[in-house]
Amino acid sequence: MTVSSEAHSMTETSAQDIHAYLIGIMQQAVATFLEQEQIEFDAAQLPIDLRLSAQASFGDYSIPVMAWSGKLKRPPLKIAEALQAILQAHPQPIIQEVTATKPGYLNIRLNRPTVGQSIIERVLEAGPDYGQHEVSIGTKVIVEHTNINSNKAAHVGHLRNSCIGDTVVRMLRSQGYQVEADNYIDDSGVQVADVVVGFTMLQRGLFDLAGGNEQQPDESFDYYCSRVYTTISKIYDNKESELGQMAARLRKEVLHSIEHGEEPESGPDYPVMAADISHQIVQAHLKTMSRLNISYDVLPWESAILRAGLWQHTFEMLKERGLLEKPETGHAAGCWILPFGEGESQTSEGDRNSDKILVRSDGTATYTAKDIAYQLWKFGLADQLGVEFHFVPWGIQHDGRKLWTMRTPNDTLLKQNTDEAPATKFGHAKKVINVIDGRQSYLQQVVYESLRRLGYEEQADNSKHLAYEVVTLSASTAAQLGIDTSDGREYYAMSGRKGIEIKADDLINAAIESMKEVAKKNNKPDLSDETAAILASSAIRYFMIRFNLQQIIALDMDEVLRPNGDTGVYLQYAYARANSIRRRLQDSGYTIPTTLEQLPEQLEQSEWDLLRHLDAYPRRLAEYAEQLAPAMLASYTYDLAAHFSDFYEHTAPIVKETDEQVKAFRTLLVQATAQTMNNALRVLGFEPLERI
Repeated sequence: MTVSSEAHSMTETSAQDIHAYLIGIMQQAVATFLEQEQIEFDAAQLPIDLRLSAQASFGDYSIPVMAWSGKLKRPPLKIAEALQAILQAHPQPIIQEVTATKPGYLNIRLNRPTVGQSIIERVLEAGPDYGQHEVSIGTKVIVEHTNINSNKAAHVGHLRNSCIGDTVVRMLRSQGYQVEADNYIDDSGVQVADVVVGFTMLQRGLFDLAGGNEQQPDESFDYYCSRVYTTISKIYDNKESELGQMAARLRKEVLHSIEHGEEPESGPDYPVMAADISHQIVQAHLKTMSRLNISYDVLPWESAILRAGLWQHTFEMLKERGLLEKPETGHAAGCWILPFGEGESQTSEGDRNSDKILVRSDGTATYTAKDIAYQLWKFGLADQLGVEFHFVPWGIQHDGRKLWTMRTPNDTLLKQNTDEAPATKFGHAKKVINVIDGRQSYLQQVVYESLRRLGYEEQADNSKHLAYEVVTLSASTAAQLGIDTSDGREYYAMSGRKGIEIKADDLINAAIESMKEVAKKNNKPDLSDETAAILASSAIRYFMIRFNLQQIIALDMDEVLRPNGDTGVYLQYAYARANSIRRRLQDSGYTIPTTLEQLPEQLEQSEWDLLRHLDAYPRRLAEYAEQLAPAMLASYTYDLAAHFSDFYEHTAPIVKETDEQVKAFRTLLVQATAQTMNNALRVLGFEPLERI
């Protein structure tokens, strides 16, 4: 090989993990093999499949070369033996042994003490930055998530969206991306109109609310609105009644009024009512999300998109380019539609023709229409249409991050606020990721295809719908809510309209109380309110992201709050245990070494497994961030905690260790584990607890 062993020493490639290091060595060995055999072949066409050995007797890693045989016209075992000879002729400090076995495997056994020392040094030298990359600096990404209708309290289904979205934001930031977290507020749609209708009819004395017509002393405004929304929804459902028909007529009037910002000549000012309700609800939602350590950068408002004229400009552009049709007959008569193909498409509203209605016959725009305009803004394309937005502070969030809000030029809040951000500070992204549940996949396709048809192909290609399945209720949890479960189904769908749901704050409150009760049952000191809240947040966040995105979650209260097993609480206890070991060592008078002179000649299997898992963290984090896969990062972190527990259980207490070399090694191994756990937990959105 052309590169010397010295240049390949682990100290000089300390930024690499074992996997990357071995791949590099193998690439050179393959190039040398092709040169020796005088084979004209592109080495890049020979992928190196480095995998953990199936049996410990073979070594630590194995590389199958059977697939190369046909390409290189050589027997696979001969290829493996030739590579073995090349590696043996150029010994590496980290490789203890290389063997070749049938039918064509190259096996590598590592010098574990040398490798282990390099891993620990690499972790501790990087500290909080271990796992962070700068490869994507300069690339701006918008991640849109949460996006709860501003009409009632958040429920547990919303938490899956916000926990996935916030974790993706953190993962991408760890790779150097400039990430903008957007929480889009739909404050001019049907749901907000429904609450305005509900309050209007309630004030006229046309119905009574269960639980009292007034907001109760211990009731937050979003919970009060939930009662109003559930009640008015039942009135709508009774379409034949006089009250139901009155509500339906009022809904059309209110929806048209708030979408066009029209002040009535007499009667209630519906746009002002809608804005006031929405602002109070959004404030409540932000407070709920802050309890799970979730924050945002900017609040774009649908009303601002409409008032600034962005949708109208988008609508005109779609018409000018001949992309819309206006049927005179059929179910879409009088509507403006975007032809989108033959046949039917399944949406959350049922089966319908694939052609998508953008503007209803009464002149109001659909969600999809406004989403097209909003997607243009995210990429900075609103600038080309001459549409201007302003951004002013909303407030400081729990984590110290300033939250900004989108406003239009005639907004009174803008006139009162002298602190304004440049219009280019927000939007203008290179990539956009929309975290929206899978039922909206068809509508997201319409949005991206619309950009493509308008000529924005690059932006369409850089639009990503991160779809996930819904949260349902397990049979036992549904029964606790009074739902009839006699049909024996495994899970039951939630319905905000019917009031069948678990509100997010109720789940968080239950989790906090559960953490305190578990501590008492286990005869542990009482948990402080702060510690219990952090544990509850960890439990809920982890539960919401640990499942595959395509998997329906059947939420079971007992499962969410379980303190052991594959749970967020288990991760916190593993991290706290690592810190407890370090404290006990310090309390015993032991001086923790700053460097490792040498590792023991033999490592326990549990020590080696833990080291190898620590080593993999930066590569795994980079892979999972690229794949937008929070569940895989959760799985990695659980495995790290499990490996640490295995190490803890299979080695003697470090405090009592008499072999100074072993003690120093295990002390720094615990320190490296605690550091990696801290880093991973923070990317998962946890606040790591050093004591519980």
